[in-house]
Amino acid sequence: MIEDHVPHGTAGGGEDGPVDCAEALSRLFEFLDQEVDESQGDRIRQHLADCEPCLAEYDVEDHLKKLIRRSCTEAAPSELHVRIRQQLTVLRTQVRER
Repeated sequence: MIEDHVPHGTAGGGEDGPVDCAEALSRLFEFLDQEVDESQGDRIRQHLADCEPCLAEYDVEDHLKKLIRRSCTEAAPSELHVRIRQQLTVLRTQVRER
């Protein structure tokens, strides 16, 4: 089980300490989307370099993300954009009225 795996020198966690498997995997999508700050990204990157099971999980998710990006090149129909905007306007109005 990956969550139980803690590579040598990665116990402790904390904001400045090394990342453990549970933290690395829980932040994996943020990391892939570059939504973590530089320090957090460095900590996750170091963990992935030291932990084969987490690196394997990263590779799977990264490959899947790239595959989806390549496969989803069609633009949504303009009618869908209009319907979404209309619904958002209705929802905003309802929220303001509360």
